[in-house]
Amino acid sequence: MNENLPPPFVAATTASTAKTSTEPPLRLSRLLLGLAVAIAAFDSCFWRVNTMGFSMSIFVLVLAGIIMANRESSKAMRISRLLLALLAGAALAAAIETGVTNTLVLVILIITLAGVTYFDGIESFWGRWLSQIVALIFAPGRIFWLAARLIEVAFGRGLGWTGGLIGGCLLVVPTLVLALIFGSLLATGNAVFGDWTKSFFDWFWKELWLYLDIYRFGMWMLVAFLVLPFLRPATLSSKWWRSTDLLARLPEIIPTRGAVFSSGLVLVVLNLLFLVANLADALFLWTGQALPKGVTYSGFVHSGTNALTWTVLLSAIVLTVIFQQALQVVQRRELKGLALFWIAQNLFLLLSVALRLKLYIEAYDMTVLRLSVIIFLVVVAAGYALLTIKIIQERSLAWLIGGCVLAIFATFYITQFLNLGGWSANYNVARWEKDRTRTLDTGYLYSLGAEACPALDRLHEINPVIPVVNDEENRGALNTASVDEDKFDTVHWREFSLRAWMNRGALEDKPHN
Repeated sequence: MNENLPPPFVAATTASTAKTSTEPPLRLSRLLLGLAVAIAAFDSCFWRVNTMGFSMSIFVLVLAGIIMANRESSKAMRISRLLLALLAGAALAAAIETGVTNTLVLVILIITLAGVTYFDGIESFWGRWLSQIVALIFAPGRIFWLAARLIEVAFGRGLGWTGGLIGGCLLVVPTLVLALIFGSLLATGNAVFGDWTKSFFDWFWKELWLYLDIYRFGMWMLVAFLVLPFLRPATLSSKWWRSTDLLARLPEIIPTRGAVFSSGLVLVVLNLLFLVANLADALFLWTGQALPKGVTYSGFVHSGTNALTWTVLLSAIVLTVIFQQALQVVQRRELKGLALFWIAQNLFLLLSVALRLKLYIEAYDMTVLRLSVIIFLVVVAAGYALLTIKIIQERSLAWLIGGCVLAIFATFYITQFLNLGGWSANYNVARWEKDRTRTLDTGYLYSLGAEACPALDRLHEINPVIPVVNDEENRGALNTASVDEDKFDTVHWREFSLRAWMNRGALEDKPHN
């Protein structure tokens, strides 16, 4: 079984009995210094920042350095170097333009780096990553763990003068708490004393507010709370990460002949159903014949896309379940032949969805969402390729899940570098230039921000009265306004975006009728 699993999903049959290794030595001074540096970096990069830009790259790289500085020599140094290289690339993408995809990639890589370099006692890559996820879920407990370690150091002989300083601070806390309790009681029972304390605290908070923003202090505490599990994750039982044990083949509920007959019947019926649906697409979509009476072009193209996409995804789940049965069932050649024919039909269905989307884009212009759907269809096709390999070579479910996860991550990683908004704007403007009788949605172009600057500059050069469709009205006219090219001369370095700087505009002027 193990030879069928990819490196990230090496089956737990060799590692399931292994426990996480003993925690590495605690370097409390290094841990506290790391927390302080993380707080300072976050404060410098994000405090009172309106738009994240170059600051995201700086903070992520600093956090990666803090994580590695809080590790002893790790057996996973080769893969950690690969992760650091990927992280540097993602940080570069954040400097170009920070977005949801880029942020998600950075979070995944930081979690993976933390888990891989800490949980050396877990043999599988997947187990180390999952352990870090669970450690983040248990994050609240790490605060109490750190408090306990500070107390041990303070009243033991752990860190010399550092321990003494920590102990002195901890001894002051009970005194302050008791003083506040009794002071409140006395102020309640003595009006004069209460007036004095009220005046004192009014003055104290007023002066404190001048030097320390309470919201900023709260942000520091939140950052420490979130970063601590990355620097020192919780030690976990192997039951949390032995997920590959749960991905075994399905139990034999019915005899082998019954399972083969049932699976074959399902595949035959669904193949026939898909064959008829694909024949309909071949007649009315691919050959351009007239649609049936009562079926509109828009309805045929648009409403069918979502339903067919869900159909393809559900088909992949059904095939996975069928070929997760016992080996004596899934090894039958007739079942494999029916499954491969169904996969071919699903790929044809995917092509039909892509063609419907193409026709819809030609009728209603390109958007970032429609580009994203195209990328999604490519990922689904890659998933079917992996499913085909699983069926032919009888790979495990863990192998299939691992391959799909890596394919999805690779898609996210590549997509973060793509200028989807700019591509959409350029495509729409180019089509409008070829046919100026078309309605151009300039309101949407402006909503894309700096990515649409080159396309809008071209419109500004032509400077016609352009038909516009915006959120409030379905028709009108717009004389394109010039963009503010000086905006990025005064932007703070933390908000700097290379793509926006290159486009030299933020499109502050909104379309108006």
